[in-house]
Amino acid sequence: MELSEKNLQAEDQIDIIALLSKLWDRKKWIFRTVCLFGIIGVVVALSTPNQYTASAMFTPNSSSSSSTGSSSLKGLASLAGINIGGMSQGRKQVSPMLYGKILESAIFKQQLLDTPLKNVAGFPTLRAYFMEPTSSVLGTVKEYTIGLPSKIIGLFKGEASAQSLESLEGITSVTEEDFEYFKAIDAILTLSINDKDGFLEIIAKSKNPHVAAQVAKNGELLLQQQIIAIKTKSSLELLQYLKEQYADKKVLLNEAQDRLSRFKDRNLNISTNRFSNNQTRLESELQTATAVFQNVVTQLEQVKLQVTKDTPVFSILKPVVFPNEKSGPKRSLIVAVWLFLGAVVSIGFVLAKDPVLEMVQKITAKV
Repeated sequence: MELSEKNLQAEDQIDIIALLSKLWDRKKWIFRTVCLFGIIGVVVALSTPNQYTASAMFTPNSSSSSSTGSSSLKGLASLAGINIGGMSQGRKQVSPMLYGKILESAIFKQQLLDTPLKNVAGFPTLRAYFMEPTSSVLGTVKEYTIGLPSKIIGLFKGEASAQSLESLEGITSVTEEDFEYFKAIDAILTLSINDKDGFLEIIAKSKNPHVAAQVAKNGELLLQQQIIAIKTKSSLELLQYLKEQYADKKVLLNEAQDRLSRFKDRNLNISTNRFSNNQTRLESELQTATAVFQNVVTQLEQVKLQVTKDTPVFSILKPVVFPNEKSGPKRSLIVAVWLFLGAVVSIGFVLAKDPVLEMVQKITAKV
C-alpha cells in the first residue's frame, strides 16, 4: 500500500513537472498571446466612452394618520362607489417596491422620452437624443459580428406592413422604435429603494454629463408625480363626485328659491288656507334644498382637505448635482481583465492541444 501511494505521488509530480515544462517551452508564444490580448484591452479601454453618473435621493413623507371623514361623508362616498373608510389605510401601506414598477411602466418611459432636456445642445428631448446616430469602433464591430444575424434576418424580413389598429381604452400601444428607446432608458436609468430607511435614489448614467443630470431630474419629478397620482386617486375621485353634486344641488336650491319668490309675487294680497299651505310647502322644499346644499358644501371642503392630506410631500435628501468627474469606465481594470483572459486562453491552448489532437487521431483511426 505504501509503495502504491508513493508511485501515485511520483506520477502526480511527474505530471506537474511535465505540464510546467510544456508551458516553459511555449513561454514565448504564451507571452506574445498575452501581449496581443493586452493590446486589445488597451484599444477597448481607450475606445470606451466616459460615463457620467447623476443621482437624486428623496423620501416621501406620509400625512398624519387622521380620520378620513365623518360617517355622513363615508355614506355619501359609498353612493359614488368609493370606500372612503379604507382610503387612508390603503395608501399608507403602499410598498416602496411599487415605485420601481412605475419606472418599468410604458407611460413613465413615454413621458420621460418627451420631457424637455435643458442645456443639451441640439437635443430638445430625450427621444431626440436617442435618435441621434452614434458611431464607434466597438459599436461597428458588434454590429457586424454579434448583430450580423439580426441584420440578415431584417433584410429578408423587410419592412412590416403598417396596420391600422383600433385603440382600446386602458391599453397603451408602443411602437417598435419606442420599444428600443425603452431599452435605452433601462440602461441609463435605475432606481435604488431603501425600504428599511425609507428613501429612494434615482440614478442616471450617460456619456453626456448634461443628459445624465437632466434624466435624473426629470425621472425624479415624473416619479413624484406618479406617486402623488396613485396616493390621491381615491380622494380625487370623491372630490370630482362632490363637485358634480355641488353643481346639481346648487341648481336645485336656486330653483326652489325662484319658485318661492314667484309664488309670493303672484299672491301679494291673498291670505287663504290654500295659499298658506302652498307657501309652507315651498318654504319646506327651500329649507330641504338649503340643508342638502350646505351638507354637500361641508363635505366638499372636507374632501379638499383630505386631498391635501393624502398628497405626499417629498423631502430631498440629496439633490441632483451636475457630474463634473467621470464615473467610468475603469480602464486599468479593462486592461487587466483582457490580460488575464489572454493568459487563460494561451495556457489552456498549450495544455489542451496535444490531448485533443491524440483524441482526434484515435477517432479518425477507428473510423
